[in-house]
Amino acid sequence: MKAAFKIFTAALTLFLLGGLVFAARNISWEAATMWAALLVGLVAAVVVIWQGYLIKQQIAFSTYLDLDKEWNSAEMIEARQRVHEPGSKNWDHSRLEVILEFFEKLASMYKLSGDMAFIYESTLGWYAARYFRFARENGQIDGLRKLWKDHIYRDLENLYTLYLRNEKGRSKKAQQKWEAECLTTEDRFWKQERKD
Repeated sequence: MKAAFKIFTAALTLFLLGGLVFAARNISWEAATMWAALLVGLVAAVVVIWQGYLIKQQIAFSTYLDLDKEWNSAEMIEARQRVHEPGSKNWDHSRLEVILEFFEKLASMYKLSGDMAFIYESTLGWYAARYFRFARENGQIDGLRKLWKDHIYRDLENLYTLYLRNEKGRSKKAQQKWEAECLTTEDRFWKQERKD
């Protein structure tokens, strides 16, 4: 989309500039003035669109920083430490829901902000992928969906799919290998989360 917009804008600019030069040399100054006004209008429109895009990025990054603060807050650290005991089948569902809802906010932010790769390439993206993978593997995602009779955590699931695709490409075999390797680190992951 961005590339198509750039190509369209460049082509339109060249067309208007060509019209301006042609009108100035061959027609009249009134026609040249019209072409100049169109060219200036186009430049102004592109600047406004560009500024809007920059503001959107700044807002997304500011929101990301707020989420990062929340992730490292005392309440969230406590939830992370107590959500699951390594080697156990027991999960604290209320804490798991807090964590998954947090990652759902992150995933929704990515969905709304468009293609801003820093969201899933960040540490929070790394954690989101592992929490979703481990919770899904242990039946927690399906269990919560049955409990609430809703397909919750859909945005998080889509972010996980995107993360997986960016880690290992579109090859299902490579993705399955990554998921299997990820599961070998599960106990170590939970032990690390329990540290102060």
